[in-house]
Amino acid sequence: MSIRLRLTLLYGGLVLACGIALLGTVYFLMRYVPDYAPAQRLSEEEHLVTVPAVSTPPDAIISKDDVLVALLRVSGVALIGLALVALVLGWLIAGRMLAPVHRITRTAGTVAGHTLDERIRLDGARDEFTELADTIDTMLDRLHASFQAQQRFAANASHELRTPLTTMRTMLQVAAAHPHDHDLATLAPKLLATNERSIATVEALLALSQAEHGVNETAPVDLTSVAERALEEVHEEAAACRISVRGELRPVRVDGDEDLLHHLLINLLHNAIRHNHTGGAARLTIAVCGDSVVITVANTGEVVTAEDAGRLFEPFYRQRTRTRAKGHGLGLTLVRAVAHSHRGSATAAPNPGGGLTVTVVLPGRGHSASTMDDNGERALHE
Repeated sequence: MSIRLRLTLLYGGLVLACGIALLGTVYFLMRYVPDYAPAQRLSEEEHLVTVPAVSTPPDAIISKDDVLVALLRVSGVALIGLALVALVLGWLIAGRMLAPVHRITRTAGTVAGHTLDERIRLDGARDEFTELADTIDTMLDRLHASFQAQQRFAANASHELRTPLTTMRTMLQVAAAHPHDHDLATLAPKLLATNERSIATVEALLALSQAEHGVNETAPVDLTSVAERALEEVHEEAAACRISVRGELRPVRVDGDEDLLHHLLINLLHNAIRHNHTGGAARLTIAVCGDSVVITVANTGEVVTAEDAGRLFEPFYRQRTRTRAKGHGLGLTLVRAVAHSHRGSATAAPNPGGGLTVTVVLPGRGHSASTMDDNGERALHE
């Protein structure tokens, strides 16, 4: 049975039960409560004197049983009529009450079959149905935004992967068509560099997928040790670009995934080095603020607007004014995904003199022993 039919039967059944109870009460009172003894009055001497009964024809006398039978008949007919009226009214009221549900169902069907643009937008007084409709509309807004972001991400990822593959195919086709004009020693480094770009993009996509999936198992991670390893890995690239990279590392531990946290630090440092100018500087700071661990990477470079700073976390977004084109446009996207998977946050703010400051806040778990320089700093290249 539909909900409307069940509500109708419920309303009608309740009215019928109440009518039967009322009829039973009236019948009980009519049968046992009244005193059907002959009427009596007090004489002037205050003695009880029985009033003589008025002689009436035998067929004109109405007994108590006759009254009760008539009561049952009339009340029974009235009760049946009342039940029918209650069923009709219950059907109409239930239909009106369930009209918002039908509207929600139609909208959900439209969204499931055609488009995510449809919304319920239920009007009327604030009640459970309007709250449900608003909740579903909010959910649809988030689903629509997520679906559009996934579409853009898939399109950008396809473009990023197709570009180096097309480049390699073109170089190979030209080399095959003119084998005498191309030297393997010249062609191989170009193909290798293009291939490394594809590998880097795929690895970034895999790490991003893992970060967005969340951290299933956490373990205590010595974040200072991970940061020191990351600083050592970027030392060669920083030296080649003549960029001074310094680390101010306070010994801390966090609960999380060590590989993902390593990706986070590496991408922060790569972003600070590759989007910098020759002879610039970058600084990695790890500190404790209350119950949180704050990771800050600041670098010099070109002036970044506040709008660009907010969009740098979008997948494959690259600021057009930056001089170094190296990278796949997923660095800060991966940073924010890793931060969110560890119940943290990642923000970016432009520096007044140029460059960017990226701040990552993670839940901390206390301090650990670590050996550092007297001033707590480690310099890679100055």
